Amino acid sequence: MGNILRHTGINIGGLNSINWIFQEDVDEFSFNLANLFCLVTPNPGKSWNVIYGTPETIQLESEQQDSAAGMKYIYKLKILVPKDRNRVEAELYAMSERRLILKSGDKNGTIRIFGTLDYPMKLTSKLIKPPAIEGFNGYELVFSGEFPHPAGYYQDPNAPIPDDEKQD
Repeated sequence: MGNILRHTGINIGGLNSINWIFQEDVDEFSFNLANLFCLVTPNPGKSWNVIYGTPETIQLESEQQDSAAGMKYIYKLKILVPKDRNRVEAELYAMSERRLILKSGDKNGTIRIFGTLDYPMKLTSKLIKPPAIEGFNGYELVFSGEFPHPAGYYQDPNAPIPDDEKQD
């Protein structure tokens, strides 16, 4: 440990999936600070919910800041959801002011967990209806949170740890 080596594989940019779950719907949450692997198991009868985003609109902003309490990690995940729709508005209303945990996958196959039971993510959204007919019509969602450690990397408990992620 200590070396950050050159990546020799493929590195495709962009996020391609967002899933979420209410904090209270999580049965087990384990997070290993040594390797940042995270496991989230929903309560029986509960599951991850899917958010569809307009292609190429899902983006992640990450910032590390020093604070009086130590380092903090700030994450903002943004996504555009197309068209003003009753069903979308109802779901966003149900999610507002609630504590959320997100699971986001990128085009490299990396899956990260944003939020914990103690430090969940929050959602804000706005409806965008520009005057131009060809403009985007829909919702801009922003999930945000501040954490005392980096976001975790989801590890399927039944899958082996990839060779490039094993600790020496």
